[in-house]
Formats: sequence, C-alpha cells, structure tokens
Amino acid sequence: MFSGIGALLIILGILVILTPWVLFPVCEVEGMYLTTSAGVQMPMKCGWTARAETGMGALIMVAGGLLMARRSPETRQAVGVFSAAAGILVVLFPTYLIGMCKLADHPCRQLTLPALEVLGVIIIIIGAFLIWKRE
Repeated sequence: MFSGIGALLIILGILVILTPWVLFPVCEVEGMYLTTSAGVQMPMKCGWTARAETGMGALIMVAGGLLMARRSPETRQAVGVFSAAAGILVVLFPTYLIGMCKLADHPCRQLTLPALEVLGVIIIIIGAFLIWKRE
C-alpha cells in the first residue's frame, strides 16, 4: 500500500515540476519578461515561482522514493510530515512567498496558480494520511 503512495508522490512531484514549465507554462516560458529601468530583462515573479516549484517537486519525488524503499512506521511518518510541509510550500510559493504576475489575464494567474494549489493540497492530504495511518 505504501509503495503505491510512494509512487503517487513521485508522480505528483513530477507534475509539480512540469506544471509551470510544460503543462501550464508561466509567462517567462511565453516570452514575457520584466524590463528594468536600466533596460535589463528579468523573469517575472512567476518565473521565480517556477524555479522554486521545480526544487519542491524534486524533493517530493525523493520523499516518494524513500517511502518506496523503506517501509518502517518511522519512515512513513517522517515522509508524511515532510510531504505535508512540502505541499504547504507548493501552495505558498505562488500565493504568498514569491507570488505570480499582478495581471489577472496572464497565463500564470489563470492556469498555473490553480494547478499548483490543487497539487499542493493533494500532497498535503497524502502527508496527513501518512502521519495518521497506523499499521
């Protein structure tokens, strides 16, 4: 059972990585950049969020692999705590910590943000289940 949950975490981690770059690309991928007063083009906030989500997705994948490799109750609970915390960060990066573009009609606000919120909530629920589940 927990091997299946580990595989699900790996898949969710991959989805967290792919969402801002491939599935629902952020403005940076679409070719929109912020130009400073000095004329330097920089990624918008959504580009930085995409980078942070890439790291979180990779860590979620590691947690899933750990759950598949080690089936002890301590490992399961540790992966549960980590997954819940990672899921919270998946939600917080685009909403409060880094943010997305200000314009509501940008693709990052319409597609990427809701997708990351849904993925983050699913990961939080899985983490809570792993913490709660007793063998």
